[in-house]
Amino acid sequence: MTVAKFVKNPHPFPAFFFSHGGPTFMYEDDPFGNKGAWRTIKKLGAEIKTKWKPDYIIVVSAHWQSVKPKLIEINKVKGKGKGKDNQENELIYDFFGFPSHMYKEEFHTRNDEFIADEIKQKLQANGFDSQVVERGVDHGVWVPLKVAFSDYNTQNTRTQPKDKQLDLECPMIQVSLTSNDHDFKSHYKLGEVLNFFRDNKIWDERQQKYLAGMVICSGMSVHNLRDLGAAMRRPDGLMPYVKPFNKILTDILEKREGGDTLKELTNLQLQPIFRQAHPTFEHFLPVVVASGIANDSKDNIKELYNAETASLGWGIYQVGEAPKASL
Repeated sequence: MTVAKFVKNPHPFPAFFFSHGGPTFMYEDDPFGNKGAWRTIKKLGAEIKTKWKPDYIIVVSAHWQSVKPKLIEINKVKGKGKGKDNQENELIYDFFGFPSHMYKEEFHTRNDEFIADEIKQKLQANGFDSQVVERGVDHGVWVPLKVAFSDYNTQNTRTQPKDKQLDLECPMIQVSLTSNDHDFKSHYKLGEVLNFFRDNKIWDERQQKYLAGMVICSGMSVHNLRDLGAAMRRPDGLMPYVKPFNKILTDILEKREGGDTLKELTNLQLQPIFRQAHPTFEHFLPVVVASGIANDSKDNIKELYNAETASLGWGIYQVGEAPKASL
């Protein structure tokens, strides 16, 4: 009996865009994080982990860009040999000047090279250069997902996992952005390709079952670290462009009045307020990827939470609806 490599997923999981801040976001009450965003992601994590239970999660972070304009890289664990699909993702502590305890934080997940290779093949079939590379996961991945899925941090050692057990049972694979910050078209297309893994289940010969995937994109709705000092000197502690930009972005994503989200996001890139909200583009690109996942004719996008602090925006968005039946 021949088994189809892919079958349609009748109940695809929603995809998400998370605003992740910095490593301070790990702690609910840290003044440099955002409590509302923390609680929103914590609540979503509980739904994902205990109710929806995806077979794997693909994550796109602002903090990994490839070295070429059309190249998308996919992470795998370092090392060779048997059992590599169950090896643990290493953490990249890609932040500087923070308290020492933040560099002791742990988040335990495993990779799966079989799924990584399936992603690579699908990207190549859709015109991208793609390769699987040895790499850990950066803080744009593990910080918000630690909030979502782990109850352990260095300031609360009583809940530390015994024997470093996994915080997330299903595999987690990180996918990069391209090197071209300004190429919204390619990043929108990346979202369209990754949406295949929501819409379809993959046959896994090892487990003799079909696997259903989820996609999470991680950046910031507003990200201007250069203005943090200026914001602190203002009476209200908030840069004037943050709230208007958050509203503009939410209107584009939710209303889609022009019928072409990619065009609207590209036009937004040309507006002066965009350069204020995003002096560099990398934290906005995961929004573009999430928009490609939605596709203009397919899934709705809705804002789950938003807030403004200093020169940062904390938008959290959901693509599509929660499954109405268990998989």
